[in-house]
Amino acid sequence: MREPPKNAIERAMRVTSDWTSVAADTYLQGAAVLRMESKIPFQDWRVISFTAYSGVREKVNGWLALETMSFALFFATLFYLINRRMAGRLISFQKESEELKLLNQQLHWEVLERKKIQETLAVAEQSLAQHSKLAALGEMSAAVSHELNQPLAAMKTYLAGASLLLKRKRPEEALAALGRIDGLIERMGAITKQLKSYARKGDEKLQPVDMVEALGSALAIMEPQLSHSKVALAKILPKESAVVMADRLRIEQVLINLLRNAIDAVKASENPEIVVSIASSDDIVLTVRDNGIGLSDLDTLFEPFHTTKPAGDGVGLGLAISSGILSELDGRLTARNAAAGGAVFEITLPAFTKNTVDISGAEAAE
Repeated sequence: MREPPKNAIERAMRVTSDWTSVAADTYLQGAAVLRMESKIPFQDWRVISFTAYSGVREKVNGWLALETMSFALFFATLFYLINRRMAGRLISFQKESEELKLLNQQLHWEVLERKKIQETLAVAEQSLAQHSKLAALGEMSAAVSHELNQPLAAMKTYLAGASLLLKRKRPEEALAALGRIDGLIERMGAITKQLKSYARKGDEKLQPVDMVEALGSALAIMEPQLSHSKVALAKILPKESAVVMADRLRIEQVLINLLRNAIDAVKASENPEIVVSIASSDDIVLTVRDNGIGLSDLDTLFEPFHTTKPAGDGVGLGLAISSGILSELDGRLTARNAAAGGAVFEITLPAFTKNTVDISGAEAAE
């Protein structure tokens, strides 16, 4: 038994091929015809028909042509729809590509604008830090002038005494008086030297800084204000070194800001006291504690222009700038209220090690 053809074209080809291979049944008027016989269930009749082969082939060829055209039209329509769909997708992709290109350009301009804003902000922060230092110098000028007036008055007295001793032909005692004047001049020079170094901008180059020495420099600058305010100062310092990697001038700026705030905080205290301590371990922790009224709002304490001082006494930039300086040095500035009253500020910085120098040098080399 033959397998049925899979489609109409194969079936038609099969039929026509069978016809061509089969011998003609009979001839009618000299032409080969196909004899077909069928029975009619009526009086046992039989109907015999003769069909020319040429007519069958024409019909078969017509159906084949019709089916071929139908399939061709179907595939052409399918190809058109697929092509149209692909064209639509291509147009959609082109639109998305244009949108992405515009977004990329916009993002590029935004990145450039952000870089410009960051550079401007960095310059503004440096300017604010410098202005804060100059404001601090202005506030300290009165106390410094008082501190300088004392040795100047003493120098005037020693000069008068030396002149009198020379007239009385007592040169040795006059030289001793001049020596005291030389000591007073050195003291005045030390005060002005500290102020000049504090007013100068930092060089932004990190180097090992001993926190004990930096604290000593800051206290030397603040000594006139401490003595003028009659504040009792206590220091708790470690026996070993407490070295950090930082810019010394900026560290001194932070310390002076904290000492100024502590002096202002204890103005209303009967027995004003400030305790400064340094603890050395994996981190260097410098603490400034006062016995003032304490801190009322810790959440906004380090925000720019936040101040609890009366109008005209401060602009509220000292703590914000100090916190920013320590953040750049991988440190932090925290504040809390002491259990016995008063405020406590803590500076925490990574302790200096040999590995810190090696890493910094490697980064600089890169």
